[in-house]
Amino acid sequence: MTEPCHINALRHVAQLGHGRVSFLEWPNAGPTALLCHGITSSAVTMWRLGEDLAAEGWRVIAIDMPGHGQSDLSPAYDIDTVAGIVGDLIVTLGLSDVVMVGHSWGGATTLALLSRDHPARAAVQRAVLIDPLIRQEAAVAPSWLPQFSRGVGEPPEATLPMLRETNPDWHPCDYHWKAQALAECRYEQVAGLFLIPDDWTLAPRIGQVQVPLLILLAEPAYTIVPPAVQAELRAAAPPGLVWMQLIPGTNHNMLRGPGYGPTYAAIRAFLIAPLS
Repeated sequence: MTEPCHINALRHVAQLGHGRVSFLEWPNAGPTALLCHGITSSAVTMWRLGEDLAAEGWRVIAIDMPGHGQSDLSPAYDIDTVAGIVGDLIVTLGLSDVVMVGHSWGGATTLALLSRDHPARAAVQRAVLIDPLIRQEAAVAPSWLPQFSRGVGEPPEATLPMLRETNPDWHPCDYHWKAQALAECRYEQVAGLFLIPDDWTLAPRIGQVQVPLLILLAEPAYTIVPPAVQAELRAAAPPGLVWMQLIPGTNHNMLRGPGYGPTYAAIRAFLIAPLS
């Protein structure tokens, strides 16, 4: 059977202190864009953003986040541990002048790395958080686990009908790569996020960001960043460094379906804007 979708990227594996991290690379001579996907996705689900940025000259690296794709589980499931792994990869690869783009859980990871003491922080020049996971309440998060773990570890033939039914406006290759990501995803990593026993929030840590940062939000009915958290982010953000932008017509999956076009346009405009 001919594979319906193809990604023109190279697969690499880095051995870090905790284990393996796998990633895709679209090689180019330009600056580096580092992509961090959301929970139950993988590097391959960033296919469209990776291809588009690469076509504009970026060297693109899309990570299989811990416990996803071909990467090993993280030793702990809190956001700072995961952010440390991403930071270790940046250091191991010797990256500099990096822009980070993180969706949902990947957005939380990006913000955590930008607001902690890690050597990789100095390599990041700017970042985009796409409808990021900013806070989690221990009393509520476990109720989300059944929804987010649906299809995890199951073969594509079992999950493709569900994906097509629940997301009728996705690109055909979005179905293909999300189904692969679900098949490779480890339940332990997903459960580890939603079963963290304490409340946590990254909102106050926005004040520690030292590089230009764009936060893209889905429509109010679909975003996972509620108005109170948006207000907290605005209040704590360093002046002139953090921007928040709502992308009309999008849901939380802003990199899939018809919302991808305006989302990519906002990302591109921010990444090519001159640093002040």
